[in-house]
Formats: sequence, C-alpha cells, structure tokens
Amino acid sequence: MHSGLWGGSEELWSQAARQLRRQGHDVWASVVFWMLESDRVKEMAQEGIQFEGHPQNYDGRVRRFREQLLYGGRKAYRVLRNFDPDLVVISQGDNSGGFDWATVCREARFPYVIIVQCNCEHWWFGNRLAEAIASYTAARRVFCVSQSNLDLLGSQLGEPLTNGEVVWNPYNVSPERIPAWPEESSGWRLASVARLEPAAKGQDLLLKTLARPEWRDRPIELNLFGAGPDQEALLRMAGNLNLNNVHFRGHVSDIGAVWDQNHLLVLPSRYEGLPLALVEAMWCGRPAVVTEVGGNAELCIDGETGFVAEAPTVPVFSNTLERAWNRRSEWQRLGKAARARAESLIPKDPSVLFSGCLQACAGKPQSPAERATD
Repeated sequence: MHSGLWGGSEELWSQAARQLRRQGHDVWASVVFWMLESDRVKEMAQEGIQFEGHPQNYDGRVRRFREQLLYGGRKAYRVLRNFDPDLVVISQGDNSGGFDWATVCREARFPYVIIVQCNCEHWWFGNRLAEAIASYTAARRVFCVSQSNLDLLGSQLGEPLTNGEVVWNPYNVSPERIPAWPEESSGWRLASVARLEPAAKGQDLLLKTLARPEWRDRPIELNLFGAGPDQEALLRMAGNLNLNNVHFRGHVSDIGAVWDQNHLLVLPSRYEGLPLALVEAMWCGRPAVVTEVGGNAELCIDGETGFVAEAPTVPVFSNTLERAWNRRSEWQRLGKAARARAESLIPKDPSVLFSGCLQACAGKPQSPAERATD
C-alpha cells in the first residue's frame, strides 16, 4: 500500500497468515511502518504473528533500500535471516513494488511467491524489465487475482508465466445471506462501492453520465460508498453538475447493509484486479454495470448477470447504463443469476485455499539448479 492503514489488497496474505498461525506455523510479517498502527495488525500480533515495519519503496522515494537489506543495515533483513523462513510471501498492490524483496530472497536462497493484486496496461517495467523478469520467473508461484491480470503480466514481461496462478481474494459479506430485493416504488438506487479515486475507479465517468439530459428526470439515486483522496474533488464535481440525486455515504463496514437498500452496482473502473465490490454484489444477488477491465468480464456476463461496457469512457459507459435501464424490470432476475454464478465459481473461504497453496510452495531448494527448475 502507498497510503492508509489497511486496504482490500491486505486481506489475502493477512487471512492466510492467520490460518497458518492457527495451524501452529511461525509467521513473521514486514509491513510499511504506518500499518503498524492498524487495528488489524494489532489483532494479528495478539495471535502471535511477529511484525516489523519497513519504509515504502516506490518511485525512488526510498533510496538504497535493496542495499540496506542485502548488507544487513536494516533490522528487517536481519530478522528475516534469523527467522530462516520456509517461504516468503511478497504481496504487491500492483505489478511491482516487491522486486527488492525478491532480490533478497534469491541471494539469500529463500523460496518465495509473489501476489499481484492489480495490473494495468499503463504499467510497463521500462529499465526495470530485467529485474522484473528475474523476480517473477524465480518465484515458486505468481498469484494474480484475475486471468486478465495474469495474461497482461506475461505480455509486459515478454514471456508467459508458467508459474502463474489465479487466486481469489477474501470478501466482506456472508455467502449464506441474500438480502431481500429492495422496494422499487420510490425509484431505483444505484450503488458505487469503491475508494474515491477516479484514476482507478472512474467515479467521474459515472457523474458525467448521470449529468446527461436523458438521466436528469429519471427516478434514480446514486449512492457512493467509500472514502479516498479525491473525495473533495468528486463532491465539487457533483455540485458543479447540479446532481442533486448523488449522495456520498462514506466508508461502511457492513457491505450487506448496502445491498439491503440498493438495486444495482455501478463500477466504471479504468483498471482493476478483480473488485471485491463486484464479488460481494453477486453474492448479495445484485446485478452490476462494469467496464471490461481486469477480471470484471470474467465474472459479470453481459446481459445475463449484469452489463459490461467495452471501455471506460463516458459515451460507452453511458450506452451500457442505458441498456441496463431499459431492462430494469429484469434486474431482480439478473441478480439471482449473478448469485448463482457466484455460488458456482467463488470459494466460500478463499484464505483457506490460499494457505494450502502456500504450504505446497514451501521448502528450501537444495541447490541453485534445483531452485531454477522447481
């Protein structure tokens, strides 16, 4: 993470760590230093997971990070050597950020895996390509959260990743509860559940779409759930567009309660891994309007469980939302189909499966040649 105490990208490694700790394994975690104040980290520490804080390494803002690790200048590396892990899990919010740790693991001969939580066509490796290839190809596994992200990563590296695998993230609703369909007599309620960061989540596209003349007099309400760095800018945009039917609801912890009141997920993302908001909406029996980025179209089937816009632009997303509006009498049926698709594809506890994958990857190689061919 580049900011914040916690995020959705932390759930997979952290829940797997808790699973492994409960099974009796020793677990040590190095997190960016400000996350040490997170309630989640404090809870995990009480369960016996050891933590160490390290500086964030991105965009050259922390220099000589790798050298500090390699030559023992940082406590994190000394602790790692003393811990002598059977496996190192490098969790990245995007397609880079963990290469220094991967270098340490290769030189110290620690087996490792890499998690890629998101990828984007704009993120190429430039002069770090050789480092990226070395980091990914030497990993025991490279876990991506969608097939689209994994295929893109292979293109960015210039070779397929034979050690690549798709995994599911834990989500924040109970798969056992399906919220009742909200009443429709007072209008239709659309929900955008995402951090308020238009560069990724595209809320500006949604606001501009609803500002078009055809949407002005329709009985709809847009509820934006989430917080983020661009909240004030989006508030100002909604005001300038005179969107009186748009409401900023802030961060909510009870996602199921969101779907007690809303009919349709709207998520005009510019890039994604696989959004938890889509997974959670499907478990709750709600259709979605999404863009064809990341794993969205791998889950949302256009015209069957929701609607997929071919590109994150206002004209395309507006046309897709119009298609959805014209079939609003079918939204409940589409939501039931979305729920059925979730039941057929999505594991009820992804962290259990992932902790099993990690145990299968563990174990130190006996030689550099063995490590290269493992």
